Amino acid sequence: MNGADEGSLLVADIGGTNARFALASTRDGHTSVAPPTIYRTADFPTLELALRRFLDEAGDPRITGVAACAAGPVEGKGAAAHIAMTNCPWDVTTGTLSAVTGVARPQLMNDFAALALSIPGLDASELSSVGPARMPVAGEPVGLIGAGTGLGIASLVFDAGREIAVPGEGGHVDLAAGNDREAAVIAHLRARFGHVSAERVLSGPGLVTLYDALASLSGRTSDPALTPSGIAARARRGTCDIASETVQLFCGWLGAVAGDLALTIGACGGIYIGGGIV
Repeated sequence: MNGADEGSLLVADIGGTNARFALASTRDGHTSVAPPTIYRTADFPTLELALRRFLDEAGDPRITGVAACAAGPVEGKGAAAHIAMTNCPWDVTTGTLSAVTGVARPQLMNDFAALALSIPGLDASELSSVGPARMPVAGEPVGLIGAGTGLGIASLVFDAGREIAVPGEGGHVDLAAGNDREAAVIAHLRARFGHVSAERVLSGPGLVTLYDALASLSGRTSDPALTPSGIAARARRGTCDIASETVQLFCGWLGAVAGDLALTIGACGGIYIGGGIV
């Protein structure tokens, strides 16, 4: 596209807590994306209302294409594709995207599949190594894991020069204990919730759940107003031993689950960690 007369592309990233919408345009083969507008999903009962708000505030632009991703597995194909989000009451459908924008064939995919497809385009300035770094093997599978409102997992494989994102729901696998302390935490959480998935701990809400569990195991009362960012701040300041242990256990478990992912898919192309919590 070459300018506003030819319309704009709509891109959307819909998570359990926030929904991000932005307009994009293509000129001379280069796509530029405007800074996103961020809405809290809790402020809108449906995707339609949030999207209409964005387009109204953007001056009701003519949309010629839609690329959207959301946190959850895509069910159905084409006009019947939809994502029933795990951590948000919205039902994200191609039908809604089409009805609001007028675009006949909007594209919808899992959010971590979209994030996986972005990995080959990252440069060194956009990456930070954790521990001793090894050069990834070109053409080998890549793993991606990230904690946000939930725990997202995906992989990226290559076939005859094509990049193929393979989303998964690995956040819902059983959480394993690597030592007695982790086993005690899992036993406590199992008594409270039943099934203890990786996402039960490795997410924003999971950070609070982990803090509560450690407080209870220590015979202390948790702070019901404490947030994930508050726990992280206490840990950084070193003013709360429970917060410090919470962050240590969280990072240890995230590393363990990332390691399991690497072994499961043979991720010689590397493991990448994203998500709003990290």
